[in-house]
Amino acid sequence: MDFTKLLLIFGFSIAIYIAFLVLGFVLRNKNLLAQNIKQEK
Repeated sequence: MDFTKLLLIFGFSIAIYIAFLVLGFVLRNKNLLAQNIKQEK
């Protein structure tokens, strides 16, 4: 296993993780707006 392949896989995993995290927050906010629920802080 090359170091470059390992780095590439690690980079992709972080990119996918961040994408799902952002997507989750966006969908959560849209869902709250659709249901007219006030977000508790």
